[in-house]
Amino acid sequence: MRTRTQVVLLCLPLLFGVATPGRAQQKDRVAKLLEELSNAPGPSGFEGPVREIVLRELRASGVEVSTDGLGSVIGVLRGSAESPRIMLAAHMDEVGAMVRYVTPEGMVKFRLLGGWLDQALINQRWIVLTNRGPVPAISGLRSTHVTPSEDRNRVTPREDVFLDVGTGSKGETEVLGIRPGDPIVPSSSFTELAHGRYAGKAMDDRVGCVMMIETLRRLKEQGLKTPNTIYFVGTVQEELGLRGAHTAVEAVKPDLGISLEAGIAADHPGGRPDWAQERLGEGPVIYLADSAMLVNLKLRDFLERVAAENKIPVQTEVTSLGAEDSAEMQRYGAGKPSANFAVATRYLHTHTSVIDRADLDRAIDLLVKVLPRLDAKAVAEISRF
Repeated sequence: MRTRTQVVLLCLPLLFGVATPGRAQQKDRVAKLLEELSNAPGPSGFEGPVREIVLRELRASGVEVSTDGLGSVIGVLRGSAESPRIMLAAHMDEVGAMVRYVTPEGMVKFRLLGGWLDQALINQRWIVLTNRGPVPAISGLRSTHVTPSEDRNRVTPREDVFLDVGTGSKGETEVLGIRPGDPIVPSSSFTELAHGRYAGKAMDDRVGCVMMIETLRRLKEQGLKTPNTIYFVGTVQEELGLRGAHTAVEAVKPDLGISLEAGIAADHPGGRPDWAQERLGEGPVIYLADSAMLVNLKLRDFLERVAAENKIPVQTEVTSLGAEDSAEMQRYGAGKPSANFAVATRYLHTHTSVIDRADLDRAIDLLVKVLPRLDAKAVAEISRF
């Protein structure tokens, strides 16, 4: 019997619009990997298909690979010294949902996994991931013809949203293999937009996974022997409270950490710099503060200095909402320097987000320059108060 992960991977080309071979050949490896990861389903706690891709790519680069007890992936690139231990973390999960119960009419009610706005849930396509295979679903919305005037401008609360899988009874839905606890993922395929911009689901944080994997590839291709040991970690359940990072840091025991993330761009109508300062196309982003972490300022200065020396533009962000894996790395032991390093992303935690390819390339370029310079002396200086 095939596992849920195997069934989902087999069905991805049909359900998520994966590119045909002819089309895929026109993309470079970064675009192809981002497309594959974006299309792969992996809501929090059900990261299996994404984990398989990350494991494949880390093993292809020839590093030692293991997993921890929650399912996070840890790849180790050993340099000329055992320490300092540098942890790069990118979370593999995405916001999604879980089947709560099936109504007598056959509709699926669900619990959200991660932070969704209620208005992002209605009239969308979804996939319920069952042991028998993926089941397409639609989040229902009353027709305007039967909606009272007082409700027409009201956001439908999440507890009123349901998924229609095409059945007419609870029994028919259960025949499809849908059971409480089954994960639900947005159905939205990767698309290339104009001017080198990409749209797709789960850019938070598949763009970070690509940063991590491609940085490792380039270090290996250049034959660099870094003066440290670098841990490339794909974490789980970040959207549910940084759970994977909490356990992964216990395995890695980092001296310095950088979480690789999707940033929060508000450079669109209705956006305000009071909410988010980053913009697409203006370089990778160093987060100075979020709801759970304040950046180590010496690490910020180090990143900005290396960027300036290599003529790589960078942005900064100060926000009061959201939390990333860097918070868990910062809290490890007696405290470690950490930073959140991101690619600006529009429309986070929806069915489709947008990034600029140039920002992703510059982020990777900077990481490849930064990591060989994090030797014992540099990390000691960054850590000193």
